[in-house]
Amino acid sequence: MSWSRYGDAKTLAPTFELGVACAKAGIPLLIVAPPSGGKSTIIFAVEKWLSEHGENVRRQARLGLRALKGLTEWLKTSQTATIVNEDFSAIGRTEYMTELMGEIIGLLSYSKTYQDEGLKIDLTMTKLGFVSGVQPLWIKKMMVHPVFATHIREKFLRYYELPYTPTKKIGMNEAIDTLTRKAQSFKMNVKVRIPPEFLSALSFQVGSERAGEYAPMIARELTTLMPKSKVWKALKFYAMRMMFEREFVERELSDEGFTVETKWSGFHALYWVLRKGRVTREEFMDLLGVTSLRSVDRALDHAIRYGWVTSTWNSSTKGFMPSEGMKRRVALK
Repeated sequence: MSWSRYGDAKTLAPTFELGVACAKAGIPLLIVAPPSGGKSTIIFAVEKWLSEHGENVRRQARLGLRALKGLTEWLKTSQTATIVNEDFSAIGRTEYMTELMGEIIGLLSYSKTYQDEGLKIDLTMTKLGFVSGVQPLWIKKMMVHPVFATHIREKFLRYYELPYTPTKKIGMNEAIDTLTRKAQSFKMNVKVRIPPEFLSALSFQVGSERAGEYAPMIARELTTLMPKSKVWKALKFYAMRMMFEREFVERELSDEGFTVETKWSGFHALYWVLRKGRVTREEFMDLLGVTSLRSVDRALDHAIRYGWVTSTWNSSTKGFMPSEGMKRRVALK
């Protein structure tokens, strides 16, 4: 792969390029990562890249009914556009507005139209892209709430941020500049092979029909960001992170509907050992944003039980690192 050219921002580069590709294809993308997991950096870099390349893009958050009118007026003037957002749970000022935005984005992205006579909204678009962050804990809400399950779970892709190698710390502005400056540009190639793993991952998330539509659209857009010969490997890389949802989410049928549990605390621990390489219990307190080692141990115990994390001793200090199996799964191949 060619992501090494991004230097200290290289572990953010795959998500950045996927974000650009999905935005240009008009496919909603949610980047799942814990707090301080790089979501905002990636999203702002996507916004900057799109703006510099002549795309209509708007950053949106804390939307109320009054502000919704301004957004819809902007969308009316743009047959193609992209909305970016730092955290989807905060896109609306109220839960109602968050649900409404999920409905509007889901329908405009997939069906290209949205009408609401009560709110006096009548929109038709050629393409609407959407890139947003979401914290792991909020995935459960998407899986059980009727509005989210219909308009977000079934239409939005979820990409789980799993760094493929430990990296040095890099500032947000430097990372954004590096990502946008180092991005390459190629002529689109419409003939692209799709790995079966990528189709399976999309099918698991949004169903086989949408997967069949989404996969070639994403692949074609990726050919504008990397050599065609690299797209197959990139799609396999992305597939692993999307299919991670299979073990992250436990979704079962019951008499009352779907029941959902997520392994969000274990995912937090996994993310940081992948990003840092080796982390001590004490270091985890700051990384997880908790005030007790008991909370750290709970997250680590879960991650170890799932087979994601293992422990090792070094100079009388116990550290935690990715399991060998997990390192092989997230690596570039």
